[in-house]
Formats: sequence, C-alpha cells, structure tokens
Amino acid sequence: MKEYTSPVATPFVISNALNTPNRLGSTDYFTLSRTYYGGARLDVGTSESDSHDTEEVLLHKLHALEDAQARGSGSLIDSIPNELLALIFECGYFDFGEGQYPDTEFRSLMLQTSRRCRQLTLHTPSLWSVIYLSQSNVADELDHLAFYLERSAQYPLDIRLSCFWNDDLTDPVMRQLVPHSKRWRRLSIIAMNTHILSYLKNTPVPILDNLDISFFSHERRTSLLPSVFSGEVPRLTHLCVRNIDLDTLNLPLNGLKTLEIRGYGTWPTLARLTEMLSGSSTLERFILHVKPGQVTQQLSAEDDRSQTHIILPALRSFEVYSSEWLSPAIVSLIRVFVCPNLESLVLREGVGSASETARTILSYTRAAHMHKDVRLYHPSSMGESLFTGFPNRLYVQSASVALASRVMSAATLTSLELRKPYLPGFNATKAAFSSLKNLKHLFFLNVAPNGLMSQLLDTDGTDHLNPGQVDAIKESICIPSLETLVLEIDRAGNRALLSPYDYTAQFVNIFSLPFLRSLVLKNLDAYSWITIAKAFTERASQYTQLTSLKLINMTDILPVDHVVYNDIMRSFPHLRRLLLDSVGSNAFIHQLLPRVAPALTTESGEILPSPSPSLPWPDLEALSMCGDSNVSKPLLHRAIAAREEMGRPLKVLYLDDNFAKNEDSWNWLNERVQVRKAEPGFL
Repeated sequence: MKEYTSPVATPFVISNALNTPNRLGSTDYFTLSRTYYGGARLDVGTSESDSHDTEEVLLHKLHALEDAQARGSGSLIDSIPNELLALIFECGYFDFGEGQYPDTEFRSLMLQTSRRCRQLTLHTPSLWSVIYLSQSNVADELDHLAFYLERSAQYPLDIRLSCFWNDDLTDPVMRQLVPHSKRWRRLSIIAMNTHILSYLKNTPVPILDNLDISFFSHERRTSLLPSVFSGEVPRLTHLCVRNIDLDTLNLPLNGLKTLEIRGYGTWPTLARLTEMLSGSSTLERFILHVKPGQVTQQLSAEDDRSQTHIILPALRSFEVYSSEWLSPAIVSLIRVFVCPNLESLVLREGVGSASETARTILSYTRAAHMHKDVRLYHPSSMGESLFTGFPNRLYVQSASVALASRVMSAATLTSLELRKPYLPGFNATKAAFSSLKNLKHLFFLNVAPNGLMSQLLDTDGTDHLNPGQVDAIKESICIPSLETLVLEIDRAGNRALLSPYDYTAQFVNIFSLPFLRSLVLKNLDAYSWITIAKAFTERASQYTQLTSLKLINMTDILPVDHVVYNDIMRSFPHLRRLLLDSVGSNAFIHQLLPRVAPALTTESGEILPSPSPSLPWPDLEALSMCGDSNVSKPLLHRAIAAREEMGRPLKVLYLDDNFAKNEDSWNWLNERVQVRKAEPGFL
C-alpha cells in the first residue's frame, strides 16, 4: 500500500556516517571539520548544548563564506560545507511533490554532477534508506539491493514492496532484507500470496514504527502467523491491514496512534477486540473501510450482550469509507466506538481506484476553525461542506436526516448542514429534529422544497399535495434553540417536481423557530419570495428575535407598488440588518423611505392634519448591497437623508465597487454614513 508520510530528517551524526566500507580518507572534510575548528576540538553529540555549538560553528562558516564570496575568492557552491550540502541533497531526494516516493533521479544526477557531489551522495546514508521494489523494477533493482543496504549504513530503513511478481523473486529479495530487520522503521507489503509474509516469522523489528500489509487474492483474506515479529513490535505506532484477519492477529494494538482496517478480514468478538485495544490510551486516528453489516455481526457473535461499545478515550479523528452511502449498518458500526474526545468524524464514499475522488457523505467537526471568507456559494467540489466555522458541526450530503442524527450524540450538535437531504417521512423527521436540543444553525443547501414536502407527506408520484395534509404539519417541528436558518433553493429541481405548484413557503412554515435571529434565502424567484414574506407576516409576532435578513441571487424584478412589498415591514418588523447580494435592491430601498398616512376627514367633512410620517424599520442599523449594477443612487440618497432627518440614521453601509464609480455620490455617502466594502457572506 502506498505510503504518504515522509522520512524523518537525517540526524546530524548519522547523515554523514563514516563507519561504512570504502569511506573517505582520514583527511576528508568530515573528519577534520568535526574534530577541530580554529584549534578547538568539537564533540558532536546529541545534547541541546552540543547542537547549539554546532549551529554556531556553521553560522561562523557561513559568514566566512559570505566574506570570501564578496572578495571574489572562488565559487559559493564550492565553499558550502559538506554538512549543509548533505542536507540540501536530502531535501532534493525526499521531495514528495511529484508523488509518495523519493526522487531517485535526483540522486542519480548528484552521482554524476562532480566528484565531490558523488562522494557526498555515496556517504550520506539517508539517500539510500528508502527501498521500493515492484513488478516493474524488481528484476533490475535486485542486483543493486546489496549496494543500497551497504550505503544506508546504520540508518533506519523505509521498505516498500509491491509484490506482484513471480514467486521465485521473493526469496532473493527477502534474504537480503531480513538480516537488516533491526533497521526497519517502515514496512509496507502488498502481496498476492502468503509466501512473503512467512519471512516475518520471528523477525526482530525493534524500531519498526509503521507497518502496512495488504493482501489481494481470490481468497479475499488471510491470517498472519502468530509468530510474526515474535509478537513484539515495541515502537509500532501506525498499523494498516487490508484483507487481514483481526481475530487471529497477534500484534499489540494498545500502543498505536493510528489504526487503519480495510477489506474482508474476519473481526473478533466485541469482548476480544476490547481486550486487544486494552483501553487504547494513545490511539488518535482510526480508519475503517469494511463491510459494516458483516463486521457488526462478527462483533456480536457471542450471546453476551452486556458489552455493546468500545471506548477509545484518546481518539481525535475517525474516518469511515462506505460503498453503501449512509446506511443503518454504517450507523450501527460507528456507534460501536465511543469517543469522548473526538474532534473529527468523516464518512466518505468508497472508491475503486486512487484516481477517483471520494465524496464526503457526512462529516462532524467539534472545534471551530472559521475561514477568513465564509461564503454561501458552491465550492469547487460539490461534495464538500461550506460552513466549517461553527463548532459541533454536522454536514450531511444526499442522505437521511434521521440516520445522520443518530451517528453522533444529537444533543451536542450546534450546527447542521444538509445538502440535498432525504427526509424519511414526517414522524421520523420530526423525531430527528426534536433530538437536536442545542441546534443553533440549520442550513438547507441545494434543496427542492417541493421534493422535501413530498418526502415528508410520503406522496411521491403525485402531481400535487393534499392541502389538508400540508396544513396539518404546519408549525409542527419546533427547534427552540435555533438562531440561524439558511435556505438555498435548487430552482430547476424544484420546478421539475409538482409543477406548477410551489411549496417553498409551506416548507418553511412546518418549522416553529421562536428564537430565530438570522434568515438567509438564496435563489428565490419572485413568487417564492412573495409567499414566504406573506407567511412571515402571518407569524410576525412569533419572530421577535429575527433581526437579520439576507437575500442572495434573487434576480426577478420586484415591483415597488405590489402590496406585499409595501407591507414587507410587517413581515420582518424588527430588522436591524438587511443584506442584499445580487438582488434587485431598489424595491427594498423603497421600503426605507418614510411613509405618509393619508389625511383623515371627520364626519362633518373637516380635514384633519396629516399624522407624522412613520419610519419603516426604525431599528435598522446596517444595509449591505452588492452585485446590483442597476441600483438607484438618488433613491438611496433619499432614504439615507430621510432617516437621518428623522433621527434614525443608518450606522453602517456595505457597498461594492459599483457605487464608487460615481465620485460625487460616493463622497456624499461617506459624509453621512460609515461606508465599508461589501463582500459576499451568509450572515
């Protein structure tokens, strides 16, 4: 299996070891420079003070080189100390930018560049420490293997064997590698049969840190011999097994930091697995790609039901790959493991090749890591979540909300992001949302409300919904803790279902959100906006906390004389922030103008004085407009001047570059309001 981690940097002493055959003579730079400098003997050790002294010596040399170069005395490259040049060679050799294997072409080039570079390359053990053999190169590399092992001296070895070769090549390879097993730091074996695995019997590996064994055969799985490594791997921290039986595995798992289990291997019972992990006080990363139904059945093979979970107290990252998307079996498998300190859980689609991108089905993040620019837009990958800035966040793509709510402890979630979700009937959906006791932010992304209503009422295949059923579920799903609701509409998908009806407002109406503070709506057409505004008008008394409204990509022209727009203040009477992104802004600016009530006439015909003009949204403090090149600047000026005159001025105005094109208007605005640059955002 391919390895994605880089070898450690070469220790200063080992990187230029002299205890190799055919080493440079006693007058070589390594001998002199490490022994004497300026008449003082240098002792190269491993303590911090020794390291500091060495750094001072090298710094002194660098200054001397700079002075010499300034005087024109020779080439700078020729004057670089061998210690520094060896580190440069390591950087070139261990450059994993083009893949997960060292750059052997760079090493070959250094062997041919000059006599000095050749000698330095030959005597830098780390440059020979990675041994990669595969079907394509084993025949050629076999003749050089002894040379590589000699050049690597006592440096720890990184061995990667992709054994899709003839069996007769396995013996000469392993006979050369096994004598050096005490230097194996990383071992990766991809095998078609068990012959190569037999060489691991009673093989001592005192410094083995990373073990990766994959088995591919028509038999699907195999067992490792109990005597593999004599059952002792004292430094093992990373273990990956594919198609290897766990129930017969005789390797200690309790000291691992990373455990990766893939394929068809047989699992032990829950009690046995608990014993193998033995508390797992160090396991921080756990990766699974297995058949969930088969594994849960094997774990519960015993009649004893007293134990149903395994506690992994140190686990931080849990990754699961599934070819079943989000299924009940996957949920059951994930819930076997109790992880009190879990920071990240990801469920991804299992893919057939490394070239395919695994889509994210579900992800949980505990810690907040707010992005600099959090936007409501489609990322480059449609399968990735958007709002990763919230803590205790669960992202779900094209999966059942009911199943997703069971993966984690629902009461801990504060943010739920649903992209094209499936709502499994009204009762199950209501139960799922009712379990989210502390949910503050709810995102419906790329959804077709018509389809969601059909799922809730279980009426797929009909051309319309029963009005009585729609009314029956109105305000029936209560989320009292919710503060933010984001609704992004898939217009094309919505029109394709239940056309010509539009149930967007009815979908919003099924929720009761008494503490809603911020509402974000994206991709609405004019009709959807009218019906939603009307729905909020009817329930305005319930939304006293709703102070922020954001509309995105509503390109329909909105008439300012329509009754809905004249009464929009009644829909959202407590607004303090109004944000318009790619929306026809004029209809909304018109709402900011003072309203003059018509004059009243007494029964005797006397005309009473007109009442004072009323100011819509008297608490409005911030207005943001961007993406609208047709906004009327005179209309905006009127609204700002009128509110200022009535003692309710805007405090902040967020505008894009379109407004700066008219210098006079721009200066006028800056004289009266604090103007800032508007950037697309969702809150």
